[in-house]
Amino acid sequence: MSADVSNAQALRAAFTAPMQEEIARFVASVEEDRHLLDADLRGSLAHVAMLEACGILTAEQAARLRQGLEQIRAEGLELDPAYEDVHMNVERRLEELVGEDARLLHTARSRNDQVALDLRLYVRDCENRLRKALDELTTALVDKAEAYADVVLPGYTHLQRAQPVSLAHVLLAYHAALGRDRERLRQPLISPLGAGALAGTAIPIDPHRTAQELGADGVFSNALDAVTDRDFAVAFVFASALLAVHLSQLAETLILWCSQEFNFIRLPDELTTGSSLMPQKKNPDCLELVRGRAGQCIGELVNLLTTLKGLPTGYNRDLQETKPPVIRVSATVLASVKVCTLAVQHMTVHREVMRQAASDEKLYATDLVEQLVSQGVPFRTAYATIGNLVRRGVAFSQVAADEWATLGLRVMPETLTPEQSIAGRASHGGTSPGRIADQIAAARATRREDVP
Repeated sequence: MSADVSNAQALRAAFTAPMQEEIARFVASVEEDRHLLDADLRGSLAHVAMLEACGILTAEQAARLRQGLEQIRAEGLELDPAYEDVHMNVERRLEELVGEDARLLHTARSRNDQVALDLRLYVRDCENRLRKALDELTTALVDKAEAYADVVLPGYTHLQRAQPVSLAHVLLAYHAALGRDRERLRQPLISPLGAGALAGTAIPIDPHRTAQELGADGVFSNALDAVTDRDFAVAFVFASALLAVHLSQLAETLILWCSQEFNFIRLPDELTTGSSLMPQKKNPDCLELVRGRAGQCIGELVNLLTTLKGLPTGYNRDLQETKPPVIRVSATVLASVKVCTLAVQHMTVHREVMRQAASDEKLYATDLVEQLVSQGVPFRTAYATIGNLVRRGVAFSQVAADEWATLGLRVMPETLTPEQSIAGRASHGGTSPGRIADQIAAARATRREDVP
């Protein structure tokens, strides 16, 4: 590092000694701030526009600053740890490009409100990227559900076969959960610029104009809150961690389904790995990592909350540590969404294997209970009647007609099939073909409404 910049002298005008180099390295945040460069430049461009509109900058000064900031944005900027963070690196480069006018950029602004804005803009960008990726995954789920709407398989509780359902029913269940995740990734962008360090500023600025330039949804109401709280970051990491949990559950289902024990689906070679010893192995490693990395995302949420829990009001340098969890979670979850999308798009469905598994007569026990109920038998009596047959190990198809009549069942069940079973599940949100068609249509309509 050169001696003239090694301790970011621009921030130490009141100090009599330079910062020790080890301390300078310790407090620097350039590794994380590389991700915030574009957000920082966008914030500065909006700030310049506001300063010009308020008459604090001349048109010529604003034009020079704008030109310099746009040049940095176009060329990129390698951040120097000697300048601590992205803000001072940008200001240093801007001074190289436009000279003394660069010193006007920080008018009526603190790094406290500046970094709060940068992180908010970065979170908004991450939300948009994740929402776009989720659009592809949810579309893949609906496409697959529609293509295989006639495929039946066992539905499971406690990982035990429970009732026949359609494959579409399972895929649309994940679609519903991921749709809620997508909505959680849509929080308002509140501009903190104008809050200053904590108390506002005596310079006659217009924070509403800055927010307008940024395309923000609103302006801070209290300057101290604007620079202190990182609840927006917590909300994003929470939403991302919950999304990671849902992706983990989807991955686990696909992992089970492509195992030899289930053999419901096959993943293509392009999405699997081999074994260093066993040549027959084809492993769903990418899905296992989706499952494993969900734990990292949960850990980042705890990390972030723990950092914030003991802070007094006002900016504290601990807040610097709120950036890494946001950056890491965003990258992890985005990659996991893309992996799950590929798996859903390219999996091969073994429809006959699924149907065979759904043809186990015991899966019709609930159908028989409900047939008895529909013929006037009290539910608990019907439940006990069919449960007695299950306990005796009697196959339903082997029960004599007169015994069914004795039990009170006028319709003989020996013709039951998985398709007949699911056809009866016509209640709201059920697995009958009609209800599945409704859910697919609703999913398509929601997607069309959400496309800008």
